[in-house]
Amino acid sequence: MTAVHAEPRARRPVTGAVLLSARLVRRGGLAVVLGLAAWAVMEVRVFEASYPDLASRQQLLLLGDDPAVRILQGVAAGTSTGALVVWDAGWMLQMIVGVWAVVTASRLVRGDEDAGRSELLLAGRVRDRVLLAVQLGVLVTVCALAGLALALALAGAGADLSGALLFGAQVAGLGAAAVAGTALLAQVLGARGRVVGVAAGGLGAAVLLRMVANSADDRAWLGWITPLGWNDRLEPFGGNNALVLAVPLGVVLGLGGAALALRGRRDSGGSLLTSSRVPRSRRWGLSSPLAFAWRAWSGTFTGWAVGLAALGMVVGALLPSMVEFIEGDPSYAAILEAFGIDLEHVTLGFISMMSVITGLVIALAVTWRIGAARAEEDAGRLEHLLVRPVERWRWLGGHVLLAGVTAVLLAAIGALATWGAARAAGAELALGDAAAAGFGALPAVAVFGGLAVALLGLAPRLVVPVGAAVTMAAYVVELVGPALHWPEAVLSLSPFHHLEQVPVDPFGLTAALVMGAVAVALVVLGMVAFQRRDLVGG
Repeated sequence: MTAVHAEPRARRPVTGAVLLSARLVRRGGLAVVLGLAAWAVMEVRVFEASYPDLASRQQLLLLGDDPAVRILQGVAAGTSTGALVVWDAGWMLQMIVGVWAVVTASRLVRGDEDAGRSELLLAGRVRDRVLLAVQLGVLVTVCALAGLALALALAGAGADLSGALLFGAQVAGLGAAAVAGTALLAQVLGARGRVVGVAAGGLGAAVLLRMVANSADDRAWLGWITPLGWNDRLEPFGGNNALVLAVPLGVVLGLGGAALALRGRRDSGGSLLTSSRVPRSRRWGLSSPLAFAWRAWSGTFTGWAVGLAALGMVVGALLPSMVEFIEGDPSYAAILEAFGIDLEHVTLGFISMMSVITGLVIALAVTWRIGAARAEEDAGRLEHLLVRPVERWRWLGGHVLLAGVTAVLLAAIGALATWGAARAAGAELALGDAAAAGFGALPAVAVFGGLAVALLGLAPRLVVPVGAAVTMAAYVVELVGPALHWPEAVLSLSPFHHLEQVPVDPFGLTAALVMGAVAVALVVLGMVAFQRRDLVGG
């Protein structure tokens, strides 16, 4: 008589939920893992090439005595290569993971629920709390893999293994805390947009709180309550205070546990915070598809504008300190010369170098703007427009125009912030020079915007992941390639490499025209492809 084995009833649906969640985050997660590892290796190589001995590194750390630099960078844990990498780029590496965690967790935990896709899973044998636990587990696993890849890359490039593992664990912990915090907000707030807005505001507050904690010794305790301050207490490659990792672990367990507890107390698609007040009707922005796109984009644009203004203010405030440091540090002056900066015009040269970072931020904002057009299509709202007398090319052309306006406005905001902070700090910087540096990166931004439009037409699901990844890769090539003496053929692949050092040098009209032509060609390609494909394709 053949034995009959009972099929496990709970295992198969949970396994399917795990595989589905992993599939939904695999592209962005892989980009973060590989990007962190590559960035770490190149940072190590740059410091080894530029500061090969103890004397040069001690000279570099003198820059940290300046109050403005200490507020932004903190205090280095030592003179080893790993300690310098963490001091220079540690907060940026952590912010990359944090931003990815917020955006991805909000999409996976709340976005699919708002769109009704989660109901297909919950209609089966997967309970709501189990599904949330699966999503949290997948996202935290990606954060752990990112931290491990970062640690192995640092160790493989020559940094101390124990310090690398501690720093990797800290980066993973920050990402996991951002995931858990976003999941908790998804239970309390009613829509993905609100979740992203509050969570992104939390990341911004974490940056500002760390700056306050670094501003004076008697405020250092504030570093314990900001995720970016945990790394200052951990001191990887220095004190190696491993017990500090108990803080992110406790935060992740606490926030994650609270999210799971609250998930069972609300209906799917609902939230714990509701308002009995009837919202007032807002008529502005309803006159045309372009006007509505600006209305929907205005909140996100404000966030980008505030962030770019803060960056410009930091750059302007640092100008006097950086000029003094560059004049007294031959190693750093050699790095600037490798970038083509004329040391006889240090102030303008430093502003032109920082304009590449401003261009990177603006390019990412433009990519995000085109990604918002993709989100409008994915949510099904575009269909309600196209059944009316609105042609596809007109709708997409409006989003392209809005992206261009976004780039120009952000460049102006960054230039004004840099000029105002520089003047307040006592630096001699003319408004025209600040504007020339801010707007000088726009030809490269146009290329990345064109790439985003082309991706929208050819492979719409890849607009933000691939567009942002290519933009970051181009920035890294221009950042470390000259210092590492990479071949000109490799450096030429980055649009940033073809920008002139404005305002030290005249604006490169020929290069700008070529990049403009490339951008136009990419936009045309994207619009033609969008005209021919089905909606929500790719």
